Amino acid sequence: EGFMQQMMLRLRYANVPVISAMRGLALGGGCELAVHSARRVAHMETYVGLVEVGVGLIPGAGGLTYIARRAAENARTSTGKDLLPFLTDGFTAAAMAKVGTSAIESRAIGYLLDSDIIVPHKDEVLFVALNEAKAMYRAGYRPPHKRLFPVAGRDGKATIMGQLINMRDGGFISRHDFHIASLIAHVVTGGDVDPGTLVSEEYLMTLERQAFCSLIEHPKTQERILGMLSTGKPLRN
Repeated sequence: EGFMQQMMLRLRYANVPVISAMRGLALGGGCELAVHSARRVAHMETYVGLVEVGVGLIPGAGGLTYIARRAAENARTSTGKDLLPFLTDGFTAAAMAKVGTSAIESRAIGYLLDSDIIVPHKDEVLFVALNEAKAMYRAGYRPPHKRLFPVAGRDGKATIMGQLINMRDGGFISRHDFHIASLIAHVVTGGDVDPGTLVSEEYLMTLERQAFCSLIEHPKTQERILGMLSTGKPLRN
């Protein structure tokens, strides 16, 4: 778990551009690998998403950390000071295991950026990705600077929790769904800190690891994993 997270950060801050060439499925770890790359080249019909809740887990290789960081980056370019509106889509996508069923849809969810390249034919993906890597390198690619970013904190978490309680009490989600979603909310809002607190990716990844490890031991999560292995379909418990 910790090894995977470290690998994602090394990938993101590598001195050479790492390009994700995407076709078919990029789910869970594949999605996390893609969002930590310098750029993505995706076939039009690529399916992208963080689907870990289907087996009773949360994204644990930097996926939730990415959602929190992107929300902070998007909020920085806006006039409003409230982070939560920028976090809502990312939180919902992870908590509901939402999958972009095309590259266009994945861009709308936030797993692909406007700067990423979408190619119409799957056999072009690798060629375009290789060219992109060479072009970025020749243009003097530099990795992003490591910087702290603000999180929504306990106020943001309280708002999300209010909505989750309504969904649970209304019978829209199970108790275990509620438990998993509340752990996701805890990570993406930065945990028990003041709104606007500046955090690092490593700090959020620690929260991710703690939540992931607590779920691995949960009997209902173990039921979901066994259910998926035996039937190939997500178990709703």
